[in-house]
Amino acid sequence: MLNWTLAALLVLLQVPDILTTNAILAAGGRELNPVMRLCMRLSSTWRLSWLPWWMPKLVVALGGAWILGASEDTDAIMALVLLVLAYLAVVGSNLMQLRRLRARQRRR
Repeated sequence: MLNWTLAALLVLLQVPDILTTNAILAAGGRELNPVMRLCMRLSSTWRLSWLPWWMPKLVVALGGAWILGASEDTDAIMALVLLVLAYLAVVGSNLMQLRRLRARQRRR
């Protein structure tokens, strides 16, 4: 049960990550993750403009969460714990970056 709870949390954390990333981009910030930067670049091309940049991220998160959640192995549970902690850190970092960007905009 713990593994599925952690897997669900991992997937749910994608939502605030995507929302805060979009807010950072709208405020003049940039994506630091090179893989996501590539997804953004590809989704802005005319052939892939129908595909939102965050869709591959969500698909990978869902797939990884499903694989790790289905495993009863303690290593899989530890991997989920580490991934959830990492995404909490990412969302926290995004929120701090967004706060800095908005403060900079107010000073202008």
